[in-house]
Amino acid sequence: MHSALGADLCTANEALRTGVLPHAASFTLNELQEPRPYLSVAGGESRDEHFDRLIRETLGEAPTALDDCLLIVASTSLDIDELEVLAEQSGGFHPDHSTSLDLIAEQLSKRWGFAAAFTLNTACTSAANGLLYGARMLGADLYRRVLVLAFETPSAIAQQGFGALGLVSPSGDYRPFHPQRDGLVLGEAYATALLSLQPGPAPLARLLGGFSACDTSNLTTTREDGSHIEWVMREALRSADVSAEQIGLVKPHGTATGANDRAESNGVRLLFGEALPPLCVLKPWLGHTLGACGLTETLLLVENLAHLPACDYATEALLPLPAEPLAISEDSLLLANFFGFGGNNASLVLQRCTGDAP
Repeated sequence: MHSALGADLCTANEALRTGVLPHAASFTLNELQEPRPYLSVAGGESRDEHFDRLIRETLGEAPTALDDCLLIVASTSLDIDELEVLAEQSGGFHPDHSTSLDLIAEQLSKRWGFAAAFTLNTACTSAANGLLYGARMLGADLYRRVLVLAFETPSAIAQQGFGALGLVSPSGDYRPFHPQRDGLVLGEAYATALLSLQPGPAPLARLLGGFSACDTSNLTTTREDGSHIEWVMREALRSADVSAEQIGLVKPHGTATGANDRAESNGVRLLFGEALPPLCVLKPWLGHTLGACGLTETLLLVENLAHLPACDYATEALLPLPAEPLAISEDSLLLANFFGFGGNNASLVLQRCTGDAP
């Protein structure tokens, strides 16, 4: 994983454990001519260099043939900035300028020799759905392995669009579930994960189940009463054959936007009642990595169960966030939520692999 927290997952883990928040750059919101924060990655790698490095790190320096491995590319990013530069240089836009996800996936598939490549763009649930669909392909015995690649690059369209909707924090204080929260902070990220039915030499986690569905009651958001979110979480638990009482930690989506936080707060309380398990928000540490958050936050979560961060406004939050750093048992069952723009909602049920449980 390469994020604002560091060039790899180990560096990101260390930053989280030591409480080092990433430094935000900024972009100018055109409508208001005001700055807004943005969490970008350090270094000068191109998009393809990011992809190849992370795939190599995931597969190992001498990977076996990939003719049994499906590639799933998950993102909301369409590299609009790159297209604008190409169009200006060429005196207009041409179809072969396209950097669509399909083209990116096709190029990666040919370069690395994957058996096939799929793409997913379901807003903030893209990577979470990539994990779910990958697991489904493995369960159907269509492939022996699935590599999920999730990314979110800086995009003027995303920055200006979210800004124009009033969803980007003017203060830069990313505070999910705070009564006076003022919006999200967008973040750049690249991440990969390899799925298989048989664990590799150092398995990180097991995906026990999950569920994804679209709430069609609204064009942009989900029902604020939390009913659709509660249903998605319940169906995720059912797919994993576990109960709400067995969940040891919930990782909320927690965008710090008004409607989304209200809907999730209501949904979590509908499911768990007053007996809420511990909760931990991670977006303040990564930014909202949009289509990549289903993988970036999942990786950061399962790697840091013994030292998850506290929240300095816990006493004011809409949900009981931790006032002190959390230490969760490594064999705990985890519920990770990802609720997307447009009402696509997904929940994953996970368990970290320990020495005793591959």
